[in-house]
Amino acid sequence: MLELKQVTVRYDKHLAVDGVGFSVAKGETVVILGANGAGKSSLLKAMAGVVAPEAGSQIALDGTSLVGRKAHEVTNAGIALVPEGRGVVGLMTVEENLRLGATPPRARHDEAARMTQVFEIFPRLKERRDQLVHTMSGGEQQMVAVGRAMMSNPDYLLLDEPSLGLAPIVVTDLFRALARIKQTGVGLLIVEQNVRVSLRHADRGYLLEAGRITDEGSAEELMNDEIVRHAFLGGDI
Repeated sequence: MLELKQVTVRYDKHLAVDGVGFSVAKGETVVILGANGAGKSSLLKAMAGVVAPEAGSQIALDGTSLVGRKAHEVTNAGIALVPEGRGVVGLMTVEENLRLGATPPRARHDEAARMTQVFEIFPRLKERRDQLVHTMSGGEQQMVAVGRAMMSNPDYLLLDEPSLGLAPIVVTDLFRALARIKQTGVGLLIVEQNVRVSLRHADRGYLLEAGRITDEGSAEELMNDEIVRHAFLGGDI
């Protein structure tokens, strides 16, 4: 279980995340909904060890605290972040990018098997394993980013705006692939503004506003929640 309690993130005087708490189980998909500036990315960065949360924040994986650990230590503990903007290396091939994800000690065993798994989830990457990533479409680059994270052998995958800038049909394909990843037992925490698609693929969700959780429930409950409907889609989901 991935658990957060009273997580607070501050940049100088700016309070980005204010006392947030929730949990994600293995094999579960949870979405964090919120507008730009709500604190969603800061929350994921704190969980991934990219930014340090305030004193008193609790982030634990199966009961073991992750607070104070560096990003590579968090990854080796079993949490992989797919950042907004993908962060792929454009001048390297698909396969080279994927192998970058296998650098943590926990990932060095059965690297070939995980590469096979990634290619099964994203067949297009297998077809283009020798292609330079900067020559690929945005959707294909997002596949590389997710595949690279999977190469670290994670128990939990954190995804920051995975649908951003992608065509609707590509978004559909991406979320189908994420559903396959979920079936392997990996827990998914997805930060998204695309409420319609994310809730269709989620088990539960939370609404983050001004750094605080203001609403939560099952995907079905949030789909029919008046606050969510009017805040994001003008009353029409």
